[in-house]
Amino acid sequence: MTSPLESLKSLQPEVDYQALMAQMPNHSHPRRKLKEWQNKGYLIRLKKGFYVFSREFLGRGYSPQIVANLMHGPSYVSLESALAFYGLIPERVETVTSVTSRKNKSFETPIGRFTYKHLTTSLYPLGITLKPTEDGRQFLIASPEKALLDTFTLKFDKSARPSTRDITDALEGDLRVDVTALIPMIKRANLEIMQPHYKNRAWGKMLIQFLLEHT
Repeated sequence: MTSPLESLKSLQPEVDYQALMAQMPNHSHPRRKLKEWQNKGYLIRLKKGFYVFSREFLGRGYSPQIVANLMHGPSYVSLESALAFYGLIPERVETVTSVTSRKNKSFETPIGRFTYKHLTTSLYPLGITLKPTEDGRQFLIASPEKALLDTFTLKFDKSARPSTRDITDALEGDLRVDVTALIPMIKRANLEIMQPHYKNRAWGKMLIQFLLEHT
């Protein structure tokens, strides 16, 4: 019979309490065993009811992006983390940044910081795509267009009425986006689908116009 410890290796690196308990249906003290696995470094607790396995124990690493998707949902990776994923900004992003339709949230964990910014439900579903992890699984992330729109929507002054020059300054100055790398990534069809939803949002509207003019 496979031991509970060995059966854990059939699970994904990101795991919740219920999945762990399911590996110990006949164990008399499952919570005590769970604590023991944490003390031995097999499991890392990120928040109540959610864990990742250590690479040393499982033989493969967790995905920070999948962790971000699962820890507070619905959500998708966006903002600085998405821009860094696409190679559009030079900085290494230590915090995994996401957008959610729920309230703002932040988690300080043993594997890093995860932040979530609320986006109105009318904009939230737009421009979300799936990308593969190194081991062939998938996570939710904003497309390059949506990552920029999220950033402009959430980080710039809503009362401002930006000009084309302001858009350029925001991209190249404030965000340090590599515009030369950005333009070939932009898909006009994505922008055209999203454009009607930003007609009353000055920064997003002007950004879409700018990108359409350059693609």
